[in-house]
Amino acid sequence: MKLDVGMLFLFGIPLGLVCGFLQVAFWLRWRQRELLWWAAGDWLGAAGVLLLLSGLSGASLAPWFSRSLAETALFASGLLLWLGMRCFAGQALPLRTFAAFALIYFAMFEALRSFVQDLAVLIVLASFAHGLMHAGIAFDLARAPFVDRLRVRAFLVAVFVLHALFYLFRSATAVTVEAGAEFLHTVGLQSATLLFGLANVLLWNIAALWMVGERRRAPGPGAAIVTV
Repeated sequence: MKLDVGMLFLFGIPLGLVCGFLQVAFWLRWRQRELLWWAAGDWLGAAGVLLLLSGLSGASLAPWFSRSLAETALFASGLLLWLGMRCFAGQALPLRTFAAFALIYFAMFEALRSFVQDLAVLIVLASFAHGLMHAGIAFDLARAPFVDRLRVRAFLVAVFVLHALFYLFRSATAVTVEAGAEFLHTVGLQSATLLFGLANVLLWNIAALWMVGERRRAPGPGAAIVTV
């Protein structure tokens, strides 16, 4: 049975919205700032999926708006997740650096989309960027000293490491995608990537809430430092 990529993407919109509302609900209860970063990441990711589907379904949207901006929103949602993890761990929040990453990603994706016209090349860029980002999240969470005693920390690190490895593998195997392939008609690894991504969103949201609750039961140091 072949999985429809468009249907898989549709699942991502309600999932992101629900997870974001869940993070905000717990923020109202606990007032932990990292929950707001995670909620923003969930909602921005849902918005990116909506933009991408709108363009691919034939809506009269500019290509740069429906593809490059949508893909950048998905990438930036991961950066917001990363900021939330750094906030939780009491690490500096490099807001300007991450904003620059998002702008560079947009410029690179738009340049490739405009001049190369090859889905495989776009998959290489997106997968490699997401792989490096998830590796960074895993590294920062693993090296945070005061969260070592939290049982769920190791699980989250493993989730992000596995997701980083999968994305890097996807980047390396993107050559199997035909140059003129359409995104919504791509099956196999593309469907597996979306399934893996949906599972990752669900897992990290639940585990992150569990981790915040676990730290509240065993409080320690760690207010985030914002650097601009």
